Amino acid sequence: MRVFNRCSVVLLAIALVLNLPCPVPAQSKPPRDPVEIQRKVQRSADLQRQALQALGEPAKAERLITSAYTNLKSAQDDMVVNLTTMKPPDPMLGLNMKKTDQALSLVLGASDAFKGGVENPADVARDRLQQSLRITNTLLATGF
Repeated sequence: MRVFNRCSVVLLAIALVLNLPCPVPAQSKPPRDPVEIQRKVQRSADLQRQALQALGEPAKAERLITSAYTNLKSAQDDMVVNLTTMKPPDPMLGLNMKKTDQALSLVLGASDAFKGGVENPADVARDRLQQSLRITNTLLATGF
């Protein structure tokens, strides 16, 4: 009788374990399309060029700079998703992230030049945009 009780308990435990729901892994974001990332970086570069040409019109230049920043930041966000989800991760993606950080910082500096506190804001913005555009062009050349 004891053997029957022990077997029943073991079988019941096994049945309970088998009927437990399997834990569902946390849903991760799907990798982002490298072509779309490239398109966003290209759009940012185009806007940076337009902003350089519009420095004589500070309001227009600032709008263009803000749009360039937004596109580049969106591309960076997509790169972060790819960096965390790709198996194995692309070794160039880490380098591209660093370059994107530098370019974003420079674009932000160009925008800040128009917000005051800087003598010759157009000159400061021009310098920052030219540096950012060089970095952005290297991003485009290396691909995603």
